[in-house]
Amino acid sequence: MTIPNFLIDQHVHSSYSPDSSSTLAEIVQYAIARGKPAIVTTDHLEYDCKYFKQDVDIDWESYNKEVEELSRRYAVEIRKGIEVGFRSDYKDVINDYLAQHVFDVILLSAHNDGRLDFSEKAFHDLPIQQRLRHYFTHVREAVDQMDNYDIVAHLDYVVRYTIFPVHEEDIAACKPVLYDILKLIIEKQKVLELNTTGLYRQGWIHPHSYILDMYVDLGGRAVSIGSDAHQVGHIEQGFEEAIELLHGKGIREVVQFKGRAPYLVSI
Repeated sequence: MTIPNFLIDQHVHSSYSPDSSSTLAEIVQYAIARGKPAIVTTDHLEYDCKYFKQDVDIDWESYNKEVEELSRRYAVEIRKGIEVGFRSDYKDVINDYLAQHVFDVILLSAHNDGRLDFSEKAFHDLPIQQRLRHYFTHVREAVDQMDNYDIVAHLDYVVRYTIFPVHEEDIAACKPVLYDILKLIIEKQKVLELNTTGLYRQGWIHPHSYILDMYVDLGGRAVSIGSDAHQVGHIEQGFEEAIELLHGKGIREVVQFKGRAPYLVSI
């Protein structure tokens, strides 16, 4: 299956995130080699990040300077995105930060609850249903309490790090809170991300097909595709599978953003 040239990976991390070593220049060169008209980077904003034990922010002075230099050298559009790690106790600070910058796209994520990162072993030592319900409750708070975002990223992110396999019945047991999340996404006219990293972690694209089916059954059609690449060679990884999955749900268009304005790309 061919990946359309105008389909842009909307979840990519560069070395402006502490968990990536791929430079912005490398990402630009990768895109040019594949005939892409644009790239977007979505580096991390996370206050009191439990994984890195510090606030995580983007060096905008260096970033903007590099964007200017690369834009002069290469015929590719560089779009500015960000991945916001939500915490209800930092909601006002996050909103103030976002209001001070201009973005093309904003991803909303949930990575920690103020005590533990959802990737930490201590969190995954808890019973599976306790973990899932706690995590999805946090996601529901994020989707509900935030308004300044475009895409809900890797909705079932927590399953990436489970010690034991997570089965459909485990996710189905969380149907009430998932229903709330998906209804909010639709009502607030936000976009659900298909995050292909899951293919290489637990064997399915985020979110699990049970959740995607719920979304479609509720009338949700607005989806985005992102690889969550943290190195340049992983950009668009799994996109063929994501497109095939969407075709199976009767979805033939995905939503992309430029200047926070959504537009559709046929797949």
